[in-house]
Amino acid sequence: MGVAKVNAQPTRLVLDTNIVLDCFVFHDPAARELTAAMEARRVQPLVHDVTLDELQRVLAYPQCRLDNSERQQVLDRYVASATLVQMPEGFAREALLLPTGFPRCRDPDDEPFLALALHARAEGLITKDRDILKLRRKARRFSVIVLAPQEVSFTR
Repeated sequence: MGVAKVNAQPTRLVLDTNIVLDCFVFHDPAARELTAAMEARRVQPLVHDVTLDELQRVLAYPQCRLDNSERQQVLDRYVASATLVQMPEGFAREALLLPTGFPRCRDPDDEPFLALALHARAEGLITKDRDILKLRRKARRFSVIVLAPQEVSFTR
């Protein structure tokens, strides 16, 4: 008698924009495992319109060296691997609906990623941003796990 295989659920993660750039723009060797895990559907990136708007804005930066077509290809490739999360009623860039005492970032552009991780109950927020990493202890009190990429293995 055969043994039935159980399909493991993908790991639900919020990826900060700098991680998405490493995967899809700069092709950082340190991001290869994560990129492969997304393509193999072992990692499910969680996104929202606010975080996608941030990615679109950053893709236009000169250091990305992408024309309009290349920017759209990067965005399409990322969105194809991601899940758009339904946020609570009233959620917007100006109203992140964070609970009292939730840690705040120096850079307001970083806060939607923390809010997404909180509201989507993500298994983690992966970032290289030092300001976000400094908030990890405080964020954990709200069940938001903030990790640097080197702290996570994406192979199974």
